[in-house]
Amino acid sequence: MSTGSGYAPGRARQQQILAEATRAFGRAGFDGVSVQEIAEACGISRQGLLHHFKSKEDLLMALLRQRDEADQELFQGVLSESGSPFRAIVAVVRANAAAPGITAMFTQLAAEAIRPEHPAHDFFHDVYTRIHRDLRGTLAQMQRDGTLVATADPEKLASGLIALRDGLALQFFLRSPTQNADEMTDTLETMFSLLVA
Repeated sequence: MSTGSGYAPGRARQQQILAEATRAFGRAGFDGVSVQEIAEACGISRQGLLHHFKSKEDLLMALLRQRDEADQELFQGVLSESGSPFRAIVAVVRANAAAPGITAMFTQLAAEAIRPEHPAHDFFHDVYTRIHRDLRGTLAQMQRDGTLVATADPEKLASGLIALRDGLALQFFLRSPTQNADEMTDTLETMFSLLVA
């Protein structure tokens, strides 16, 4: 079946909406932005936006899934090539630092989503549970292979590495523009070097 001449423009419009929503949510959070504001930033009507995304919640989830899928793909790619979850984390942090609007959005929304009633609460719960589980398993395997210090507890270390990654991202935005993104990756690499057997 032909995709039709309208498919590419429709996809381009969706990407424009996602980009504007990323900037808006990163600046003001989910509750601080209306569908109307995002639509106006795109040069379309509210109904035009809702033609592509049925609600603000639907738009939010599309953004979060897109970001999560990109991070997963990069992490798994670097992990497969290097065998090091540390290098994979650094690669994801470096890539996200190059797209501060997306990282700001994710950081802002993750904090907001601690409220059970937040529309992204279940998403973030599931993402963090998955990341912790996968990282814990990789660290345990490294320990069995003799490439991770024997005294490390994979369960606690996984929690600590996630906290380090997220804490550095928060500091980056609170201290910006005086902090260079390289400071984040340098700090991560310094901490990781202490863990390699």
